[in-house]
Amino acid sequence: MFYFLSKTLFYLLTPAGWVFLALLGTVFIRQPRLKRQFALAALVLFWLFGNSQLVNEGLRIWEIPPAKLMPNPADSAPRVAVLLTGGMINTLYEPQPLRPVFSHEADRAQQVLWLYQTGRVQKIIISGGIGTLPFTTPGAVDEGQMVSQFLQRAGVPQADILLENQSRNTYENAFYSARLLRGQFRITDCVVVTSAWHMRRAVGCFQKQGLRVTPWSAGQLTERPSRAWGAYLLPAEKAFYEMQLLSRELVGYVMYRIAGYL
Repeated sequence: MFYFLSKTLFYLLTPAGWVFLALLGTVFIRQPRLKRQFALAALVLFWLFGNSQLVNEGLRIWEIPPAKLMPNPADSAPRVAVLLTGGMINTLYEPQPLRPVFSHEADRAQQVLWLYQTGRVQKIIISGGIGTLPFTTPGAVDEGQMVSQFLQRAGVPQADILLENQSRNTYENAFYSARLLRGQFRITDCVVVTSAWHMRRAVGCFQKQGLRVTPWSAGQLTERPSRAWGAYLLPAEKAFYEMQLLSRELVGYVMYRIAGYL
């Protein structure tokens, strides 16, 4: 039930959901004064959520940057990276077995590849099954398997990649990965690779499993503040998209706190 609610009802707590509800009020409410109030609320919400500098400041506070991580000495135990799936593969595009079509979170795969190639990690766990609901994402694909194939074609031996395909959300990523880390590698520390906006919740979930976590963030959205006045006055669709991600993550973080996953 928690999984279902986390994938559906959160929409009403996101910027798009708030603006949508305000616009519905302008359509169905007949009282002129209240209708104007709903219209004004929709306008204010759209401006706030589309304000690039306000959204950027929120991201700067929320996102976790990558930790400092030196190459692992050759005589030490292998260091393991846990790569969290989600948004790396374009699930709306027909899967190509020899040519993966990457999506907006593809930097996660690039970052774990860089960690491996520079000797900072020696083993990779790809954590995540098909964590979508059938009626929300048509033609969902096994993202973990496709990313594994990509890493192998990029030079990572298959023996150094381990697939964890049971998990459907961040809590289960941590739960099943902790099992593998303790059972397969006999360790309780790992490098977690996920998007910077998602890292705070991921770190909390992995620490809840008793693991020592080194965060390696991918796809940072935070930018240097702009000095152009237009950035403060005119709403931007990029800012609205980033605010949607941030608000969803904030809702998810609070829900995980309530559920005891953090």
